[in-house]
Amino acid sequence: MRDTKRRLTLQVALPLVGVIIGVLLIVGPFIAGLARSLMLWVGEDPQFSLANFAWLFTDRRIHQAALNSLICGFGAMSLSLMLGTSLAWIVSRTDVPGRELFKTLNLIPFFFSPYVGAIGWIFLVAPYSGLMQTSIGSFTGESIEGPNIYSLAGVIWILSLFYTPYVYLFVISPLQRMDAAFEDAARVHGASFWTTIRLITLPLLQPGLLSAALIVFVTSAGLFDVPLALTATKGIRTMPTEVFALVRYPSDLGRAAAFGILVTVITIALTLWQRAHLSKRRYEIVSGKGYKPRVTEIRGAARVLALTVEIVFLTTSVVLPVLALILVALSPLWTGRSNPSNATLANFSYVLFDYSLTRQAILNSLFLAVTGATLGVTISGLQSYYLQRGRGRFKGLVDALLALPLGIPGIVLSLFFLIFAIRTPLYGTLAILLIAYVARFFPFATRTISAMLSAIHPELEESARANGASWTQTMRHILLPLLRPALIAAWIMLFIIFIRELGASILLYASGTETISIAMLLLSENSVGYVAALALIQLVLLLGGFTLFRLTKVSAIQ
Repeated sequence: MRDTKRRLTLQVALPLVGVIIGVLLIVGPFIAGLARSLMLWVGEDPQFSLANFAWLFTDRRIHQAALNSLICGFGAMSLSLMLGTSLAWIVSRTDVPGRELFKTLNLIPFFFSPYVGAIGWIFLVAPYSGLMQTSIGSFTGESIEGPNIYSLAGVIWILSLFYTPYVYLFVISPLQRMDAAFEDAARVHGASFWTTIRLITLPLLQPGLLSAALIVFVTSAGLFDVPLALTATKGIRTMPTEVFALVRYPSDLGRAAAFGILVTVITIALTLWQRAHLSKRRYEIVSGKGYKPRVTEIRGAARVLALTVEIVFLTTSVVLPVLALILVALSPLWTGRSNPSNATLANFSYVLFDYSLTRQAILNSLFLAVTGATLGVTISGLQSYYLQRGRGRFKGLVDALLALPLGIPGIVLSLFFLIFAIRTPLYGTLAILLIAYVARFFPFATRTISAMLSAIHPELEESARANGASWTQTMRHILLPLLRPALIAAWIMLFIIFIRELGASILLYASGTETISIAMLLLSENSVGYVAALALIQLVLLLGGFTLFRLTKVSAIQ
């Protein structure tokens, strides 16, 4: 009886510990931010006040920043939905050549840093000095101005490239699992191809499309990296750069916190609306009959168009920015023109061996990535067990709460942790960065592990238990080996995200705790060659992680 009670205690308590930690990582900083937003300092004494929130609705600068962020979010969401859905349909529903390879290649921008992508595109199309302008100008003999990358349109373009894989991941799985009988029935009754897509396919994809749209809109509107690189220095305000400005000296944490609380509340409201909307309708896309996803044979212009879409996406999101970074990193002095005869590794030598800040930043990023991924997977594994095997009545609410960090901008969460830690020993340490990273991104690991755990039938565990195995023995010998690919994939995913993260770091770092992304930001004041070299070093780490992720055989489509 005692062993049974102990077994049940572990089975219930350990997963619950993971849930409690996850909730505290979300609720704790939020409460700290809320408390600070409701304080107004009069002399030495804080007083309760709504003045910070009143300021949000009266300051025109904030209105413009919010409007610009909405424009960026809506623009990136619209383009990403169109491009991501098209790419998913091409590789899952057509016989385009190389579609299996494209399935993997389309995921690469998901693992890249948007900040690095923005830097690469600056090198490509900066006014009068971009690589594309100078290359075209050398052939035509004329000065080419090119598009203005330092604009909201430039921000939308970069965001669209790097958020398209999010839409792709949400859409490709239902497209692959959708019973073709639904579309066949429409075609039999005289519906054209485009009518079938509009009235049958897209409505059945609505859950995935709405989830993707919400995540892309909220995260792109709140992303700090790209507006910082492209528009902050041009006086074009956005929500994340405005939060950053409010925290810098002279800081106003109260107003910044009020801004962050408003953004968080809007995110929660959008999430609740999405869940309520989807719960009112049925979206069964898999029937009980055996079937194969319909593959459309495309020929002629349609095949050329499909290949063109794939090639243009991969070229603009990966090939061109990386090529620009390589050329700049190998140039002793970047003037917008590449001269192979002057190629040098001096920039790499400087950032790897001569500059102590970048050496420390690389070590800090590796420490945060390895330790944070380990902690994140441990917490997420416990949460996944609770969500998939637990019997609580509030699992739906817990699941929604644990998913909230997916939609909270990194700089807002960073602000809340700054307020939380500012008068504690955690302030200015790697520990607070580590906690913020885990809090911001553990839902990614939870989703990955839960997807595989839901596919493992509980009967396997019940059989082991019926034969006398304890809960810990069942976990060690049955469940964990089956979950190993998902655990490894989740670890690698968190490792990659932590290596590239900037938004959750920008307000929390101090001297000696800089990360690679922070070091790139600091180096931008010295030499673009150094920035390009460090960006490529980060890309090598990210590509290494992506390669390992693919070797786990766990599909990111889950």
